[in-house]
Amino acid sequence: MRHLFSAIAALVLTAAQAGAQTAVDDILAGARADCESFEGGVFDPGNAVNAVDLTGDGALDSLVDEGAFSCTSAASLYCGSGGCMLHAVVGDGVTSWQATGWQVIDWGQARILLIGRDGGWCGGIGAEACFEALNWSDGRFLTVMSAAPVPAADAPADDATRPYSTDDFDATTYLPCSLNEPTQDQSCPAGVLRGAPGVATIRITAPDGAERVLEFVDGAITAPGTDDLTWAKDGDNWYVGIGGREYYIVPEAAVFGG
Repeated sequence: MRHLFSAIAALVLTAAQAGAQTAVDDILAGARADCESFEGGVFDPGNAVNAVDLTGDGALDSLVDEGAFSCTSAASLYCGSGGCMLHAVVGDGVTSWQATGWQVIDWGQARILLIGRDGGWCGGIGAEACFEALNWSDGRFLTVMSAAPVPAADAPADDATRPYSTDDFDATTYLPCSLNEPTQDQSCPAGVLRGAPGVATIRITAPDGAERVLEFVDGAITAPGTDDLTWAKDGDNWYVGIGGREYYIVPEAAVFGG
């Protein structure tokens, strides 16, 4: 019986390791494809893949730091002024952040992933230093909760910098945003119309004065008028990119209320 349990444990471990390697391979394959599609560039992952215990269980996980990637046809393909993408691979799951650097430190029995962030994540400007601490718990990374959207009462409805009124929307707020680089270090006024839970229309005035509409339906996002939309969910925030030019952060609270 002891041999049977050992065999089952070995199979589970092998499957987990295979899933993790597949996740890492997928990240590298996507980066290579991006490079090759840009004027036939040649991709080099460098020392991007780091074996690190992120959960404190003694097993090695992977951190893939795109800051080590290089592409012969595009020097800045993988990083912007807000940093480079950092991917934590635990089992077959991947959690990603835009980071300016990282360290793993011990705090008692806990393992903490400390990542450098663009200053806009801390309420400052992009060039200011900002750090986020994350620890693994119950199958996911925990960090300090993001702030809820600014209540509409904090600014008068007729304020010129807040063109949306609660006469027309369920809520008004400011969303982190930026143009050309995903720094999200500016604030864009927005109006929110909510339907059933998880359904919302958010109308945003972009930094260049243009108006953008985002439709949220059960965790998926569309932007009427454009097919060039990318988005991802990290914790309580959606990260939205449009046309490789517009970038927004939408807190979950803006969609669901609260």
